[in-house]
Amino acid sequence: MTTTQMTVPRAQEFQAQSFKLASPLVLALMECDNELRSVALELFEQLASGELDKHEEQSSCALLSEILFPNADASGLPGLDLVEAEEIAVVQDAEARPIVAEMDRQERTFAERLRTLMAAKGLTQSELAEKVGIGQPAISMMLNRTCRPQKNTVLKLATALGVAPADLWE
Repeated sequence: MTTTQMTVPRAQEFQAQSFKLASPLVLALMECDNELRSVALELFEQLASGELDKHEEQSSCALLSEILFPNADASGLPGLDLVEAEEIAVVQDAEARPIVAEMDRQERTFAERLRTLMAAKGLTQSELAEKVGIGQPAISMMLNRTCRPQKNTVLKLATALGVAPADLWE
């Protein structure tokens, strides 16, 4: 058997193995709503471009993990819990402390403003969720600060509440 004959089957085997490894990502991507799928595809394009630095690559991978495998487990694998991720970041990188503190302040302010506006408009979580086109649990999670809303969600919430997006999130 020549080297070329040995290489082709190995290349095919490698390709099959690559597709097999990628299949959970593709299946997870198919399950995403259009908005999340669009964000995930943009992140994949950025990763493939080779133009990201190491920190940007890590951030992109972390966001892709959360999009594709939300809260999968507590071991730090795809779907790392938001609170757990922030705790790890603060311990591993002193520069992360003020950033995490600012994000926490923004989330707290957002939740307070959302709750106040809902009360002023007389809207329940379910009613607001229906207006925005998301599930009621998502509204609850935002109010309880167990998830961070995406920019598009903030825009939809602002529209549904009849306020400027900056009235919800600075």
